[in-house]
Amino acid sequence: MKRNPEQVTATHYDLIVIGGGINGIATAYEAATRGLKTCLLEASDFMSQTSSNSLKIIHGGFRYLQQANLKRIRESNRERRTLLKIAPHLVHPLQCVLPTESIWNLRSLPGLFAASLINGLISFDRSKGLPPDKRIQLGGIMSKKKLIELLGKEFDQPSVTGAAIWHDGMAINSERLGLAFLHAGTRYGLDALNYCPVTGFQQKNGQISGVQVRDAVSGSSFTISADFVVNAAGAWMGGLLNLLPTLPKRDFPQCRVMNLVTKRTLFPGKQAVGLFDHDRAFFFVPWRGYWMIGTDEAAWQDEPGQLRISEEDIERFLVRINKVYPGQPLRREDICHLHKGFVPGRFKPDGDFKLLDHQKDGIDNFISLQPVKYTTARDIGQKTVDFVLRKTGKPFQPSRTAEMPLEGGELESFAVFCKQNMQEIISGAGLSQQVAQHLFINYGSSYQKVLHYPELLRLVPGSEEVLVAEIAYAVEEEMAIRLDDVVRRRTDLGSGEKPQPETLASCAALMGKMLGWSTEQQEAEIARCNDFYL
Repeated sequence: MKRNPEQVTATHYDLIVIGGGINGIATAYEAATRGLKTCLLEASDFMSQTSSNSLKIIHGGFRYLQQANLKRIRESNRERRTLLKIAPHLVHPLQCVLPTESIWNLRSLPGLFAASLINGLISFDRSKGLPPDKRIQLGGIMSKKKLIELLGKEFDQPSVTGAAIWHDGMAINSERLGLAFLHAGTRYGLDALNYCPVTGFQQKNGQISGVQVRDAVSGSSFTISADFVVNAAGAWMGGLLNLLPTLPKRDFPQCRVMNLVTKRTLFPGKQAVGLFDHDRAFFFVPWRGYWMIGTDEAAWQDEPGQLRISEEDIERFLVRINKVYPGQPLRREDICHLHKGFVPGRFKPDGDFKLLDHQKDGIDNFISLQPVKYTTARDIGQKTVDFVLRKTGKPFQPSRTAEMPLEGGELESFAVFCKQNMQEIISGAGLSQQVAQHLFINYGSSYQKVLHYPELLRLVPGSEEVLVAEIAYAVEEEMAIRLDDVVRRRTDLGSGEKPQPETLASCAALMGKMLGWSTEQQEAEIARCNDFYL
């Protein structure tokens, strides 16, 4: 996967997708697999904005029962199963527990028991075609006694009657899941450029004939020609539309969302726990030795590029969390990191994927998509490409992406794969079992590509599992341009908390050597990376 602006400028594309988050990437991947010559453009780095903010849960639709939204339950169930199948190294089953209340409502033990039965019937095919280690178990309820045994005596309260249990999926590394889609797309001729913001459009006869781009790496500007353009810029969608003066001004309100990360052990075990504050559920999710807590929402009126989380925002969120968390109250010093981003709408996303055809505005080869959930990105990509093929009259090839493994997913059973290949890494490469498991989870069947740097098979200073070879691989094969591309998205070094100074210095030195950075540039990259953290 190489960054090649010269090749892009010399190519005419069937489709350009603007926006390198999970939905833009999945759409570009879908298009490439169905025979469209496709280019993906991202203004910053892939998976660096809203797609990096999530609780990592791949939802199967249980949450939509309270709205009786059967369509979304079926879609979510199907896409959860699909991700468990095509990315088995990155997506794993996750048990979820929701304590029940004594009052009679949907959160009571009888109410959630009925919901579990209904969900089981609707998602009857939740594990179809999956190996044993990826199958989603049927949900149910547990007694108050079992709940206390599982989560602790803090739940021995008169208002607690038991708990509902269901199972979802979890993307251990949601950024690498996006990269797995991107890698897979390059097999089918997908071209992609990060750090290439769109600056304008060329128009001719009621169509967009070219997309004007500025390469933030080289400083050069160029135009890319295409037959059709998809705006998948997420919170930046409105700003992109404003580059077309013929389009009417539209308001696309955004909701700022935030999840907190702590190293404190909040509950025993490895299950996610949901706790209600009135009509709002907060989830506590175990993740790579951390716990994530979310989600806090607030309306956002400013430009998306100005998103900041203040200390007051964090303190207000902690107050709400501590109202429902039964253990020792969380304090500000317990929070080691936060994830932030946007969802459509004000305070609550309206829930449905929207596709806006701008033909009615006088441009008949331009559409904008407004997705909501990470889980259904592949499905949104399929529906978007279906629309493009119908509208352009290009040969309609059926989608195959629900069956095709992503990069690293070419394996029958993740558990069997780990067992079969563990000894090769331990004995052959001289690495620990912990490092081996880390490589399997993040790279799957492609882990050997990292081992192709034998002189770099040593740990990054300050890490117990990330190899220096991963830094080199990220630069040479995954378009890592900035230090935080590696630290926050290509590896696990900084996704949970601020890396140690020696970690950043080591990474900057290697990237500097590979990319020709001066000492001053390395220091600037370290400072820029540090600015991101609390």
